[in-house]
Amino acid sequence: MNWEKARRFLWRATGNGEMLKTWGGSMPKRSSRRRVAVFSACALSLLAWAARSAADDPPVPQPVSSGPVQEAKSQESDKDKLAQNSIFAEGLGAAIGYSINYERMVIDQLGVRVGFSYLSFGASASAGGTSASASASYIFIPVTVSYVGIRSGTSALELGAGMTLLYASGTANGAGVATSGSGIVPFGLAMIGYRLQPVGHAGFMFRIGMSALVASGLGLQNPNPNTLGVLPWPYISLGASF
Repeated sequence: MNWEKARRFLWRATGNGEMLKTWGGSMPKRSSRRRVAVFSACALSLLAWAARSAADDPPVPQPVSSGPVQEAKSQESDKDKLAQNSIFAEGLGAAIGYSINYERMVIDQLGVRVGFSYLSFGASASAGGTSASASASYIFIPVTVSYVGIRSGTSALELGAGMTLLYASGTANGAGVATSGSGIVPFGLAMIGYRLQPVGHAGFMFRIGMSALVASGLGLQNPNPNTLGVLPWPYISLGASF
């Protein structure tokens, strides 16, 4: 209610305040009944005006709790999300031979994978009392990003890219001579394939597709270590998502 309007109304109703000014002791001699009647009429008019103003005021909206609604929407959204974590073994693929991998969906449709693989080879030969031997070891660390936004339920088209770091070391000896060496070789990769991944719960995870490895010394026929080559390479993965 606007109390300033109420004050002005009472001021006009009492003859611009004359009656209120004289109420305290300088009021002319009039009938007390008349004074009471006039003041009562003013008070009743003021109360009626206040009631009308309160009825015209718009209702104050009450806050509506949206907690249950938001919680229900959140639960529905979670049911439609791919399982956020995956652990899987990959045959061939980014590490050429095999790899053990962990993947995390950093957003709903984008997963980041980090893997590890270790391979070791050795050979020896002897002839005429002379022997020779050689060994090599390889550590592969693939890091890839996969987009799985094109999907229907648990089935998705996987589009990915990334790189693999290869650490290679080797030793050889023969005829009284021994040598060794090591180095790090990065190579890029791109992949396309099919992915089966549970939605909203833990379960079985499956991937299959083709990748392309790009680095010096790669190729299907007569690879040249001094020339950039491309190696088409399939992959298949089995694991669990949760």
